[in-house]
Amino acid sequence: MKAVEATAVEATATATAAHVGSDHGDVAGGAFHTTGALALRTWQTLRSVVSRRCDLQETLRLTDIGLRDIVATIGIGAAVIGGIVGLQGLGYLTRYSASEVFGWAAALSAFRDVGPTLLAFAIAARLGTKNAAETAKAATTERLDAIAALGKDPADVVFAPRVVAMIIIAIAVYPPAATLMLVTGFAIARVIGDQNVAVSAWSVVSYATPTLVLEGAFRMGVFGLMTGVATTQAGAGLWLRDRRGASDVGAAVYGGSVMAVSGIVVVNLVLSLLGGTG
Repeated sequence: MKAVEATAVEATATATAAHVGSDHGDVAGGAFHTTGALALRTWQTLRSVVSRRCDLQETLRLTDIGLRDIVATIGIGAAVIGGIVGLQGLGYLTRYSASEVFGWAAALSAFRDVGPTLLAFAIAARLGTKNAAETAKAATTERLDAIAALGKDPADVVFAPRVVAMIIIAIAVYPPAATLMLVTGFAIARVIGDQNVAVSAWSVVSYATPTLVLEGAFRMGVFGLMTGVATTQAGAGLWLRDRRGASDVGAAVYGGSVMAVSGIVVVNLVLSLLGGTG
């Protein structure tokens, strides 16, 4: 009964948001619809976790699959990003002869500024699209209908575990990926710019603080939440609106990916303005 009531409330809210967007037929209406749907999905995920109704086994299963699926992408991406960090730092080394702070600047970029954002893009591209496709498939193959018929709320056994798993994955890959970025940046600076690795390491130890890593981990958690909510809602929306066509699935995957990347950009901008960039 609770599952039916929760589904009815969500369907009503989604339909109302869609109706408002349709009536206005403009960007503001579409933004209202999207923001309302994402806020509702975030709230239902939080409620599911706090009330301990979120399926733990499903969450762990999705986390394990996601980590194994993303490890190669993250490894290659981190190495490439580290090269960019190193080359970027070499410009300042040449211009200002600031070899003493190169390591700190590289760590700032890898652990807080550039690194988390680009890692989030990789996760959204690799896992976000997959998540949207799987959720959309569950919606169009009547799996969600079957779950609801059994008296269970899909928000607890399907949607919330996917969002939580995305957050866990984003935070879990952050420390090794950011470290790989930093090491690669040091190596590039050593080979191309003759920057002493020991001096770079000393700069990190002397100037970088633990809060740098904590800020980066927080950003990754928020980016993971944004990706999980956006891509899960994209697929769940098909079920709530009873849209089951192949073209609807494609639109959901595309829309979820766009929402995830756009959300990451907006959230990163807000966090940078609130926390500074230095």
